[in-house]
Amino acid sequence: MGVKWSLIYEKAGPIGWYKVSTPNGDRYMMMVTMDDILVSMPYFSYAYLEKKKPETVEPYPEFYIAENGNMVCRDETIQWHVRMLKPVSEHFHTDKAVSWLPLERNPKKQLTRFSSNLRRKINKSVSRGIKVEVGGPELIGKFYSVFSHNMHRLGAPHMSKSFYSRVVTAFGRDASVVVALYEGKAIGGAIMLKRGEMAETCWFATLEDYNPFYTSYFLWWECIKLAIERGCRIFSFGRSSTESGPYQYKQQWGVKNTTLYWSFSYPLRNDIYRVGPFDILMPNRKILAFLWKITPCFVIRWLGPIVAGKFY
Repeated sequence: MGVKWSLIYEKAGPIGWYKVSTPNGDRYMMMVTMDDILVSMPYFSYAYLEKKKPETVEPYPEFYIAENGNMVCRDETIQWHVRMLKPVSEHFHTDKAVSWLPLERNPKKQLTRFSSNLRRKINKSVSRGIKVEVGGPELIGKFYSVFSHNMHRLGAPHMSKSFYSRVVTAFGRDASVVVALYEGKAIGGAIMLKRGEMAETCWFATLEDYNPFYTSYFLWWECIKLAIERGCRIFSFGRSSTESGPYQYKQQWGVKNTTLYWSFSYPLRNDIYRVGPFDILMPNRKILAFLWKITPCFVIRWLGPIVAGKFY
């Protein structure tokens, strides 16, 4: 069963498959129109080029890979933004990286691959009596209660609860909502998506008050175990800003890091986001984070999905 992409992006612009002619033959990229810009669909942390021709391909516009490796739209008036594991334009930035973990055939063997210090933290988290619950859309409420609280604390916007519910529904059996519970209360939550032999935890959060419980170690380990049980050979911790706290945290798991290239058909510019009829010049990210932290919850519940949609 394929992913029901249109369900995820039902509130965005038109969505479709577009042909990309490459030296190795035609490929197809799914893109969605956002603010008159064609944006590659983030399949896990980056765009996905399909070799098999989809049932429906948009007749316009078409793309091709030039001799220098750059992607070119045959209609030069079309603006686009593509996220891949290599640059496809002269205009790109490399602020993000994705962290991968090769998986063993069973959890017990995987555990032996970790350092003694990491195993100690995992064991301490388990000894706290934290329980795990794995499911689908029915657990989105528990996940969102943790995720939205944590994002507000960090000063970062987040999508609406219905968006995450649509993602899980669209992926069907290849999506898992993993919730950490302590005495019946959700203290951690994650959404893991699977494709073939690879799984990625795309959204992850724990409550700061329970950090002494090593909740994040418990939840990551449960996601890794679940990926192994589902037959995956690669587990992705998702993307993070290079050299950030989350990026450094992931290194202790023995990951391999790959730079993400966010390529644009146009020169990089200040972030200008449209909210209704207004074009707003976004301030420095640190200033934005501070303002977000002190913004009342009832405001961010309305504004958050609008702003987060631009970042996602």
